[in-house]
Amino acid sequence: MIATLLLSLALAGSSCSEPSAVTPTDTPEAAVAFDQTHALWSEVLAAHVQGDRFDYAKLKKDAAKLDAYLDALRAVTPQELAAWSKDERFAFWINAYNAFTIKKAVSSYPLKSIRDLDRAFGLKSVFDDEFIAMPGHHPDGKDDKLSLNDIENGILRPVFKDARVHAAINCASYSCPALLGRAFAAKDLEAQLDARMKAFVADPKRNRWSADERRFEHSEIFDWFEGDFERDAGSVRAYLIRYAAPELAAKLKDAKLSSIDYDWSLNDVEPAK
Repeated sequence: MIATLLLSLALAGSSCSEPSAVTPTDTPEAAVAFDQTHALWSEVLAAHVQGDRFDYAKLKKDAAKLDAYLDALRAVTPQELAAWSKDERFAFWINAYNAFTIKKAVSSYPLKSIRDLDRAFGLKSVFDDEFIAMPGHHPDGKDDKLSLNDIENGILRPVFKDARVHAAINCASYSCPALLGRAFAAKDLEAQLDARMKAFVADPKRNRWSADERRFEHSEIFDWFEGDFERDAGSVRAYLIRYAAPELAAKLKDAKLSSIDYDWSLNDVEPAK
């Protein structure tokens, strides 16, 4: 009788100590493998990019895919990111900059310019607003939220040292290089960056040739980040020649260079007529 009782107690204890079954919902979000194709972001872009414009009103009505993509970006830990290839990390931060910029604009839409979100009296630019919660990724080692300028000037430019980034990121403004209609991805990154810079230099809305004056009027981006272009090609002129079509490249050798005033108007789609 006593032996039977002891055996029953032992079996009960064994049953209680068994681990509970793990369901898919128990898997930590950060443990899910990150999609290096950035497919969700590509879907958002394909649905809202129209030429060199973006349909903010349409995205405002349904931002579920954008929000899911931003959640996936935020779930990537610094340790996970460090194990990726350089191109994977470069594509990650380009897409992050563009996606968080769109989120910032659409969250306050309608608006005429993203600069309308600057603090009063110019005390703080919208690009310095620390609204991106990605713990551990701050370039200064702080545990603060990131700003768009932290991503551009603290990560993209100094870490990857590639001036083509200036044709890849978009500041939600008319004078910015047009958004690509799909995500940047490591497997295609070199070709994508080359194509974006060539398209930017050739874009007559943002860089234009004046035959009468033999002058090339270029985006202010080439002034603001002159050092990046000099580092990569020796001079702004040499950089423009590198990415210009052959006919324009020949003209640029002795052309006068000047810049076009930057237009900060929102790169919104044209209103229906």
